[in-house]
Amino acid sequence: MSEEARAHVAVSTVDGRLVYLSASARPAMPGLEQVLTDLLYTLAQRSYVELHGDRVRVEVLRILRKQGFQVDDVNISVSYRCPQCNASIQLNPEVVVYVCPYCGWAGDVYGKPVKVRVWGAGHRATVERLIHQMGGTPVSVELRNVPFWVFEAGVEAYYSATVVYRERRMRPSTIHPRSRGSPPVQEYDVVTRQTNVSGRVAFRTSRAFLARLQAEVFGGESLRTWVERKWSFNPPKELEAGEAKPLAPSILAPELSEKSAVEALVDELEDEAAREVKRHASRKSPGEVVEVRLRSFSPRVTVEQSTLVFVPYWFFTYRKGGSLYSGACAGSEATLLKVELPISNAERVLRLAGSWLTAILTGLAAQLFFGAEADLAGLLIVVGLGLAGAFALVSSAFKPAKVG
Repeated sequence: MSEEARAHVAVSTVDGRLVYLSASARPAMPGLEQVLTDLLYTLAQRSYVELHGDRVRVEVLRILRKQGFQVDDVNISVSYRCPQCNASIQLNPEVVVYVCPYCGWAGDVYGKPVKVRVWGAGHRATVERLIHQMGGTPVSVELRNVPFWVFEAGVEAYYSATVVYRERRMRPSTIHPRSRGSPPVQEYDVVTRQTNVSGRVAFRTSRAFLARLQAEVFGGESLRTWVERKWSFNPPKELEAGEAKPLAPSILAPELSEKSAVEALVDELEDEAAREVKRHASRKSPGEVVEVRLRSFSPRVTVEQSTLVFVPYWFFTYRKGGSLYSGACAGSEATLLKVELPISNAERVLRLAGSWLTAILTGLAAQLFFGAEADLAGLLIVVGLGLAGAFALVSSAFKPAKVG
């Protein structure tokens, strides 16, 4: 087997990321290692994203052959470099913050330290008890610490609006007795009017945003709600490097930057401020509100605090009735987020009976439409809806599980 020529450099990319660049080529030739080293320093003048993929490898191979090195192949690898212990760390290109598994340092890919907080995960036994309560047998229980950006923010908005409203106006000439001894009947006209209003709304809030790209994998809004509630009455403690190191294997590195999360926060809170402004304007209406039209709207969102937190997320599988199901819960108390629940035979029978009844009712409805000489479009709608309902019930009866 031919020997390889190897080169390895510690550099910063043009976009400021601390990395190690490595290259290997075969067969080894005199002067090849120095040329590879020089090429790696040249590559570092690119952005981190540009260092990935076959394009870089093919380009280096072309340069080497142009300089007279007839190599068979070239391999280029990129890894992050911990600024605390200089360890080489393999991360996905999307990662923006990480915890070093060797020393526990936490920071972004540019070498800036980031303070992190983590809620206690509790014990695996708590999750297993939850599974037993559902009548299942635990198969696997895995812990992942899922990253969230949590923000404390203040919102202020000034506005002017036109409120369209209805009010009842009495008809003076229509007062007349209904019968002898009965009170007179008063008739009213309903008129639509509008009024111009203005004002200011302000509120403070705490919001959490999942720092991973696939939110639905972790229960979506249910996990976010858990974080926001927990943050309000029991925020997690800040971790020192020594405490973070043993957690590093279970920590999922954030893929959403603080800047991106703030942009999403501002959009969400501006929309909420617009809804609050309309409610505020509606309260100034002298009658029944029909519509609120904003003439001017000036919101301002102030981020008062941002924190990176890690949420203990337990993913588990369990066996029941010869089938395998999955679920997830959060925190030391194992708050259930989602779970596949077996469908009982009784429920299966009820769904089949429901599909049978739906089909019968659909047939009866079709006969009534024919008897009433209804239009074809109405008949097709009724039959279509009925058959769709029957099919949905039959399909659900034979699904192996439902998500609860």
